Amino acid sequence: MIARIGWITLAVGALFIFITSIPGYASRITSGAPAHGTVADPSQGFIALQIFNSLISLISGGLSLALSWVLFRRKFENPAVAAVSIYLLLYGVVMTGPLEHWGFYWLGSSDFAVDVQAILMATPTVALLVLFPNGRFVPDWTRWLLIASIPWNLLTLFFPISTENMTGLVILGSLWVTLLGLGLYAQIYRYRRVSTQDERQQTKWVLFGFALWLGYILISTYPYFYLTSMPPGTPRPWWASLSEVGWWASLNIIPVTLAIAITRARLWNIDIVINRTLVYGALTLATMLLYILMVGALGNLLHLGNNSFIAFLTTGLVAILFQPIRDRLQRGVNRLMYGERDDPVAVLSKLGAQIENTGTPQAILAGIVETVAQTLKLPYVAIELGAEEQIVASYGVPINQGVRIPLIYQGESVGHFVVARRAREESFSLKEMQLLENIARQAGAAAYNARLTTDLQNARQRLVTTREEERRRIRRDLHDGLGPQLASQTLTLTAAQRMLADDPKTAEDLLSEAISHAQHAVEDVRRVVYDLRPPALDDFGLVGALKAHIQRYETGKVQLSLIAPDTMPPLPAAVEVASYLICQEAINNVLKHSGASNCKLTLHLNDVLEIEIQDDGQGIPSEHSTGVGLHSMRQRAEELGGTFNIEFSPECGTQVIVRLPLKLPRSIYGENPRSDR
Repeated sequence: MIARIGWITLAVGALFIFITSIPGYASRITSGAPAHGTVADPSQGFIALQIFNSLISLISGGLSLALSWVLFRRKFENPAVAAVSIYLLLYGVVMTGPLEHWGFYWLGSSDFAVDVQAILMATPTVALLVLFPNGRFVPDWTRWLLIASIPWNLLTLFFPISTENMTGLVILGSLWVTLLGLGLYAQIYRYRRVSTQDERQQTKWVLFGFALWLGYILISTYPYFYLTSMPPGTPRPWWASLSEVGWWASLNIIPVTLAIAITRARLWNIDIVINRTLVYGALTLATMLLYILMVGALGNLLHLGNNSFIAFLTTGLVAILFQPIRDRLQRGVNRLMYGERDDPVAVLSKLGAQIENTGTPQAILAGIVETVAQTLKLPYVAIELGAEEQIVASYGVPINQGVRIPLIYQGESVGHFVVARRAREESFSLKEMQLLENIARQAGAAAYNARLTTDLQNARQRLVTTREEERRRIRRDLHDGLGPQLASQTLTLTAAQRMLADDPKTAEDLLSEAISHAQHAVEDVRRVVYDLRPPALDDFGLVGALKAHIQRYETGKVQLSLIAPDTMPPLPAAVEVASYLICQEAINNVLKHSGASNCKLTLHLNDVLEIEIQDDGQGIPSEHSTGVGLHSMRQRAEELGGTFNIEFSPECGTQVIVRLPLKLPRSIYGENPRSDR
C-alpha cells in the first residue's frame, strides 16, 4: 500500500511536469534557441529539426509514463515490476526531456534538470539492476550496493556535475562507474547461476538495452562536450542538430527493452536482435573509420584539400569492401554467439581429435559432449544409452526441452544424442541439424563401444562373483557334508577294528554303518560333480543329453521333437553347458506356460551353433514382464558373445533363436575344449 501511494504521488508530480513542459518545447522551437550556448539558427531546416527533436522527446516521455502505468495496473505487487514501474516513471520525466524543457521555460535554465538527473536516477537504476527480474537480491551483497547508491545522490549536491568542476566530475564519475559496473556484474551473475530460461531472456533484453544506450552515450560524448565547451556566440555546427536527434531517439531504447522484458508474455528472440545489432553496429563503425582514414590518407598523400574526387574514390572503395567486411563480421559474431556452427569441418575435426586422444570409451563419450557443447555454444549436451535411457555422459544444464537424435551403429539403435536449444524459442537450422546428425553418426560407434565395454565389465564381475560363490558352495558342501561323513566313517572303522576280535557282532554292525556312510558320501560327491557340470553331457554328449531329457516327457501333453546332426564336432565346454541349460529352460517354459501341443527343438551347426525352439502355443502376453527363466537364457547366451532373440504371437506361438560362437577366448573355456562323445 505504501509503495502504491508513493507511486501515485510520483505519478501526479511527473504528469504535472510533463504537461507544464509543453510551453517550454514551444518556446524553444519558436525562438530557435539551441540546447547549448551557440548562436541560434533561424533557418527553416533548423526549426524543422527542433520540431522533430521535440516530438521524439515527448514521445519518449509519454511512452515511459504509459508503460509505467500499465505495469502499475497489472503486476505492481511483484517487487521487480514495481521497481521497473517507478524507474520508468522517473525516466519519462527526468531523462527524456520534459524536466529540461520545464526548467528552460519556468526557471530560465536547464541546469536544474542535470542536477535532478544525478540525484533521482542513480538509486532507481541500481535498484533495477540488482532486483530485476525476480525482485530478489542476487547475490546477497547487492542489497548493500543499493544502500551505497544513496550517499552518491547526496554527493552531487556538494560536487555539481559540470565541465567547470572537473574534480567533482571525476570523483562522481568514478563512483558512478563502480556502482553501475557492480550492478551489471550482478545481472551477469544472476544470469549464469540462478536465472530460469525466461529470466535469462529478460536479462538479455535489459543488458542489451543498457549496453546499446551506453554505447551511444560513449559515441556522443565527444560531440556533447565539444558543443558545451564552445564560447557563447559561436556559430552552430551543421551536425549539432543531428546529434540531438540521435540523443532523443536513443532515449526510447531503455523503455522499450524494459517493457519487452517485464511483460514476459512473449519474449522475442533477443539473440537475433543482438546478432544483427553487433554486425551492423560494427559495420557502421568500420565503414566510418575506413572512410575517414582513406580521405585523410589520400588527402595527405596527394596534398589535396577537400577534393570531390577523393570523396568519390573513397565512397567507391567503401562500397566495394562493404560486403566482404559484412560477411567477415557476420562470421565473427556468429562464432561468438553460436560457436563453429558455420564451419562443420572444424567441429568434426575437433571431435575427431578428441576421440583420437582419449583412452576409455566412457571418457570418449564425456569428451564428445563437452566438445560439442563448447564448440557450438550449446547449454546442454548428453548421451543416453540403452532402452532405459540412462545418461552416461552430459555437459551443461538442461534449461529446455532438447532435441533427441538416435545413435545408430550397424543398423542398431544404441541410444540417443540429446542437444538442448540455445533458447526456448530458437530452433536449430537445417545446417545445424545436418551437423548434429553427422556428429551423432560419429558418436554412435563410440557409444556402442562404451556399451560393450560396460557389458564386458559387468560380465566379468558376474563371472568373478559366480566363481567365488561356486567356490564357497563347494567349500561348504565339502566342509559341512563330505568332511564330517569321512571323519565319522574313520571313527566307525577304528571302533570296528578294535571290536573285531572280542565282539564280532558289534564290529559287523559298525562296518554296515560305515558302508552306509560311504554310500551317502558317494552320493554327495556325485551331487557336487553334477552341480559343476551335468553328467549327461559327459556320458552322451550334447545331442544325446538332449534326447535323454526329452524322453522324460514322452507321455506328457506336449509332443517334443529334436532335429540335430547325428554327429557333432568338438564343442567348447562352455558352449555345451550353456546350450544344454538354455534348452532345458526353454522346454520347461513350454511345458508350464505355453499351452502348446507341439514343440520342436532344432540344432544347426555352421560358423555358430544355432538353437531354435518353436512351439504352437498361445505365445507370451504383451503385458507379461520378463521372468527369471528368459533373463537367465539371455544372460547365458550374451556371456559367451552370442545372441538371444524371442518372437511370439497368439497365432504362431513362440520362437526362441539362440546363436553361440564356437571360438571362445581361453579365459572362458580354458586351454582345451572338450569334444562331444
